[in-house]
Amino acid sequence: MTRAAVRRIPDYSLYGEAPHARAERLLHVETIEARSARYHWRIDPHVHRSLHQLVVVLRGHGIAKAETAVTHFQPPALTIVPAGTVHGFEFEPGTLGFVITLSEEPLRDAARREPAVARLFVAPVTLELADASGSAALARAVRALAHEHAQAMPGRVLALEGWLSVLLASALRVSHSHARPTDASLPRNRELVSRFRVLIEAEFRSGRSMPDYARALNVSETRLRNACLGATGRPPIQLLHARVLLEAKRQLIYTALPVAEIAYELGFDDPAYFTRFFTRRAGVCPRLYRAQGSRP
Repeated sequence: MTRAAVRRIPDYSLYGEAPHARAERLLHVETIEARSARYHWRIDPHVHRSLHQLVVVLRGHGIAKAETAVTHFQPPALTIVPAGTVHGFEFEPGTLGFVITLSEEPLRDAARREPAVARLFVAPVTLELADASGSAALARAVRALAHEHAQAMPGRVLALEGWLSVLLASALRVSHSHARPTDASLPRNRELVSRFRVLIEAEFRSGRSMPDYARALNVSETRLRNACLGATGRPPIQLLHARVLLEAKRQLIYTALPVAEIAYELGFDDPAYFTRFFTRRAGVCPRLYRAQGSRP
């Protein structure tokens, strides 16, 4: 592979398709077979920078890969892939199910009516749906959404919004047992940490100091630290380092960039310091991590 070919993790709108210039209210539904069969039921690691996905598997086993995690699932199963997540799949030939892709705006609309919906897309997750009634409700919703998406009937947009709401509600219910308890006394902390994570996402390659982050958020370092500890149990520097480590792992697994170049792109002036940073947190040096590949 050429240097240009390995430099970036593939960024698609739908798998194999260039990102859309404008996708404010994108909602797309297709069967797993419609796209995966073309690629021998293997979807290689890629990312959707501004699009979220729900993958509902009704029949057929497979493997879901999200960041550095690998999950072997049995049907029925639900995989939630937030925007910006490096992910891929290996499906058993003949797998039956659906892939729902949506942009931020319809998700934001749903979250305004039911705030818990937003928490579904905080991190990637694959859930095996052991509860029969919950999985049946999810299957009904996704089939109805897919049916409506394929039609050109009057009221189509209204019906799509309705069935998407039902699908998200069903996903929320089946994931309820996996959710962390909500602490109603921490809404301001969660809001600040959310803004901090957005800022980290934009700036983690810049080498900004923690005082720089606090100033950009218009809070004191103490306030930021207390909010992060209260909402996540971790100080802000650990959240920043976790994001840098995640990106380092992505680049080591999904690209062939030299370790030194990865270090420079992540804001390290000294590749040796980057190696020490990575080894201390990952338990192995970057070259060994790359050699191990994406094993679970």
